[in-house]
Amino acid sequence: MTAVAWAAACLVVILATVVQAGTGMGFGIVAVPLLVLVAPELGIGAVLAITVVVMCAVAWSERRWLSVPDLVRTSVAAVPGVVVGTAIARVTPEAAMQVTVGAVVAAASALSLLAWKARMTPASVAVAGALGGVLTPVAALPGPPMAVVYRPDDVRTMRSTLSAYFAVTSVLALATLSLTASGTGVASLGADVLHGLALTPAVILGAVAAAPLVRRLPAELVRRSALVLSLVSGVALALRGVAA
Repeated sequence: MTAVAWAAACLVVILATVVQAGTGMGFGIVAVPLLVLVAPELGIGAVLAITVVVMCAVAWSERRWLSVPDLVRTSVAAVPGVVVGTAIARVTPEAAMQVTVGAVVAAASALSLLAWKARMTPASVAVAGALGGVLTPVAALPGPPMAVVYRPDDVRTMRSTLSAYFAVTSVLALATLSLTASGTGVASLGADVLHGLALTPAVILGAVAAAPLVRRLPAELVRRSALVLSLVSGVALALRGVAA
C-alpha cells in the first residue's frame, strides 16, 4: 500500500472513531465504504481487527459507565446468533438477504425515530444481542438491533456498552472466518489483521479528538444519531441488494 493510501486510511479511521465515540455506533458505516475507496488493499481481516481496537478504546474511555450485566447478556446471546447467521448466509442468496435485512432494519429504525419505542428489558436486550450476532455474518451489521432496543438512561452507558458488544461480535466474526478458511486463507487473514492493527495510532488520535466533543453532546442527540446511523445502514444494505 502506498504512503498516500496509508495516510488516507488513517484519516478515515480517525473520522470513523470520532463518530463511534460520539454515538456508540457508526464506525463500520463510515469506515468500510471509505476504506474500500482509498485503501482497497485492506481486507476484511484488517477492518475487523481495527474495529476491535476502536471498540475497545471507546468502551475503555467510558468504562466507569459500562454495564457489565448487559454486556454479558448480549455477548452470550450473540454466540448462537453468529452460528445461525453463518448457516443462513450459506444457504440464502446474498442479494435477497441484503434486501430483506436492509428493509427490516430501515423500517425498525424509522419507526423508532418517529414514535415507536421498543421496551428495554433484560429479555429484549438479550434478543437484540442475538439478532446482532445473526446480522454479523449475514450483513456485517450487528448494530441496528441494539440501537433500536438499548436505550439506558445514561448515554455514556449506551456508548460504552454498545462499543464493548461490537468488539465481541467482531472477535466472533474473526473466529468464524478463521474456522471456515483454508490454510492459505488463514495466512491471508492473519496478514490482514496485522495491517489493521497497524492503524492503531489513528484510533488514538480519533479518540483524543473526540474527547471534548463527546462531553458536549446532548443525550437525546446521541440516541437519535445512533438510530439515524442504523437507518442509513439499513437503506444502504437494501440498495446494495437491489443493485446486485
